[in-house]
Amino acid sequence: MLKFKKLNFIDHSLFFIMLIWLSSRVLIAFTMLIIAPLFPVASNGVIATFSWDVFHAWDSVWYEKIVTNGYDFSSDVKQIHTVAFFPLFPLLCRLLMTIGLPFKIASFLVNNLAFLATLIILYFWVEELYGRSAARWIITTLAWCPYSIYGTVIYTEGLFLLCTTSALRTFEKKQYTWAAFWGALSTAIRVPGITLIPAFLFVSWKEKRPIKAYISSLTSALGIIIYSLYCQIEFGDALAFFHAQQAWRGDLKGFAWQGWWQMIMQIVMGFNNWKYGYIQQP
Repeated sequence: MLKFKKLNFIDHSLFFIMLIWLSSRVLIAFTMLIIAPLFPVASNGVIATFSWDVFHAWDSVWYEKIVTNGYDFSSDVKQIHTVAFFPLFPLLCRLLMTIGLPFKIASFLVNNLAFLATLIILYFWVEELYGRSAARWIITTLAWCPYSIYGTVIYTEGLFLLCTTSALRTFEKKQYTWAAFWGALSTAIRVPGITLIPAFLFVSWKEKRPIKAYISSLTSALGIIIYSLYCQIEFGDALAFFHAQQAWRGDLKGFAWQGWWQMIMQIVMGFNNWKYGYIQQP
């Protein structure tokens, strides 16, 4: 349980966290709902409007299909299949929808509240190790980083951050049952969650931790193992979620090397310089 030393609400650590989270989310919402609609129509025809639709795009559409119609997959991977997206986020959204909330509101709440919980856990973890000043700087940087927009739109980043941060914190504190629990949830959200396993195993070896640390490390794979088992039973392919990626990325068995190289060059050179093939705008 988290304990607070000061009784004054204004000086309260939790108040600071809420302020940082709320102010950054309000700015993002204001930008997307008020400012974005003022710009001309994008080249792809997308129009920003003052509605929940501004938080719902790209991967959000696929999660809504999962919640509404369940998973689909075909061994002839020529079209996009929803099985490529892991189950924990849509399951939590579906759970909230049982009380009458529409998908866009339920999924918005799951991601935003998970991001808030991440800031709370991270703050008190850092405060224990490095003091209040460091904790405040860390969560402020995380909340105000431009990429924190993914903790607000209908994506899995907020939930993934919550589970991975909790897994790392509990493993560091040698709470191995909780570390396994949060690790398993992490691998049920996104494939990168499995990187926790080698990290935990390395720390267990380096710090000469007991056998239960190794068991906890390996148990973190339960999320992806259970999903693989579901894919095997439902579609006859335990790696359906991996094979489905080929519909997005047709080269090198699912990894878009060409697309990544293009994106890196656009970042390094600038879009127009990349487009024309020389330094047109230094």
